[in-house]
Amino acid sequence: MRVGGITCRVSYIPDDADLAFFPIPAPCQLTALGKPHPGDAELVNARHSIACRISDSSWSIVYVILPPGDLPGPGDSGSALVQDERVVGLLLSINMHTCRGTAVSAEMIKREIV
Repeated sequence: MRVGGITCRVSYIPDDADLAFFPIPAPCQLTALGKPHPGDAELVNARHSIACRISDSSWSIVYVILPPGDLPGPGDSGSALVQDERVVGLLLSINMHTCRGTAVSAEMIKREIV
């Protein structure tokens, strides 16, 4: 796998989420992770950001309400779900008919990488 010109190897794939964890063998800045709560949030990636709302969450999944007409598209899976300037999840999937999405919670990410 290549990340920004750096070759990496997948080190772990949890069986209960569609994710892959891999070390990045180069200097990088740590991402501030937070606990999601109901309210305003934003889906962010290198191409764009989309205002959204978190409706509910558990220790592993965050439920997101997306704006009709501005839904994430192909390649947006894995976008950061940001709330209070912290990443609280990573986008997993969306339902285009209900304008709702699911994200893996930062709490689960913390549990898997420790």
